[in-house]
Amino acid sequence: MKESIYQLAERCKNISEDKMSTLRTHFHNRGLVFTDYTVKGAIDEYLNAIEDLSYALSEKYPDMGYELRLHKDEFGKDDKIVHFSAMKTIVECVLVLEKRRSKRIFISHSSKDKEVVKMFVDHILQLGIGLNDDDIFCTSIEEMGIKNGEDLRNHIRNNVQSADFSFLMISTHYKVSEICLNEMGAVWATDNRVRYYLLPEVDFNEIGWLCDAKKADKLANPVVLDSLEEELVDFYGLPHSGRKWSRHRQDFLDYLGGRY
Repeated sequence: MKESIYQLAERCKNISEDKMSTLRTHFHNRGLVFTDYTVKGAIDEYLNAIEDLSYALSEKYPDMGYELRLHKDEFGKDDKIVHFSAMKTIVECVLVLEKRRSKRIFISHSSKDKEVVKMFVDHILQLGIGLNDDDIFCTSIEEMGIKNGEDLRNHIRNNVQSADFSFLMISTHYKVSEICLNEMGAVWATDNRVRYYLLPEVDFNEIGWLCDAKKADKLANPVVLDSLEEELVDFYGLPHSGRKWSRHRQDFLDYLGGRY
C-alpha cells in the first residue's frame, strides 16, 4: 500500500525524533576553543525517507519538495546542523498542511472483535458514509493498521493525537485487553470527540469504570448509526447518500443480528 504524504512526513519525523540527535564537540587549536556541530544516528534511513517524501511532494507542493531535496543533497557537503534543521522544519510544515486536509478516525478495539469492526468500517464508514482507507486508523485491518517498523508508542502518539474522532468499541474482550486499556488512556488524554460504542453482547450495567454509561451507545441501534452518519457527513462536508446509506446500515445490522 502506497504511503500518503502525511504518512511519509510522519515517518521522517519519527526517525528524526527517535533515532537521531545533534552533537556538539569542543576542541582546542593554538589556544583557541572551537565548537563543532554535527548530526548522528540513523542518517541514511532519514535521508532515504526524506527522498521519498520529496518526490511525493513534487506535484502537490513542488516548492517544498524542491527545498527538501536541496537540503538533503547538501547535507553531506556543508553544515549538517543547518540542513537537518531545515529538513525538520519542512517536514513539520507538511504535517500541518496535510493534517488540515486529512480525515482522521481512530478505532480502538480488541483484536478478537476484528470481524465486527471490519464490517463496521466497510458498511458504515466506507460504503455507507464515503470515507477512504487513509481516513481511518484501525489496527485489525491491514491497510489501516501499524506499518512495518512502527512501534506501539508511535502508533498511539501519531494516530490518537491526530484523530478528529476516536471510536472505542467496547466488548467483553476489550475490558480485559491491556493494549485496549492503554489506547483508552491515550484517547482520554486527547479528548478528541470520543465516541463509545457497545458491541451487542455488552450491556450498560457491565461497563463499570470503563466509561460513563450516559455517553455510551449501542452499536446495534439504527438511530445511533443514523446519528453517526449525520455527524460525519456534516463534519467532513460529505454528500448524504440516502438510500445507499440505508442499505449499508441495514446490511451491518443484519450482520450483527446473525452473529449475536
